Amino acid sequence: MSLPDSYTVDGQSLVLNGIGLRSLTIFHIEAYVAGLYLPRPSHDAPQILASSEPKVILLKFIRGASKERVEQQYREGERNNCGNGECAPSDQTDFERLVAAAPAVSAGDTSTYIFTAKGVRVLANDRIIGDFTDRDLAYRLLSGFIGPRPPSPELRRGLLGLPAE
Repeated sequence: MSLPDSYTVDGQSLVLNGIGLRSLTIFHIEAYVAGLYLPRPSHDAPQILASSEPKVILLKFIRGASKERVEQQYREGERNNCGNGECAPSDQTDFERLVAAAPAVSAGDTSTYIFTAKGVRVLANDRIIGDFTDRDLAYRLLSGFIGPRPPSPELRRGLLGLPAE
């Protein structure tokens, strides 16, 4: 499954930095392909996370999932990345709005996270489902893909354009 080579945010063209595959369970059921778009390529997750430049994570689903399953994945990411009090309590209201707005997905659907200096805009099949001016929430969402506790190490390495281990 391929992703576009570039993505435009507010007139700025971003390049595809890397592609990762998210698989679930010990049976490696393929869930989605994800791409990370940046102003210029980088393998440095802390630098990417610290930058106020625009960034995009684009997911293209290989298989469908119910709304309940999508919500479960968001909550699992929250537990992994915020479970020890790392996330600001003020993020919780926006996070709950995002989870409530996230739809079920079918094979071929897309989810897009557009990160800017203001926060994060979330789209489902190119339709805005949330626009959050919460920079910490934006950081935490992006960190959930490329930070120290991603859904899988393979997904993180792929997004950062690093070789497989």
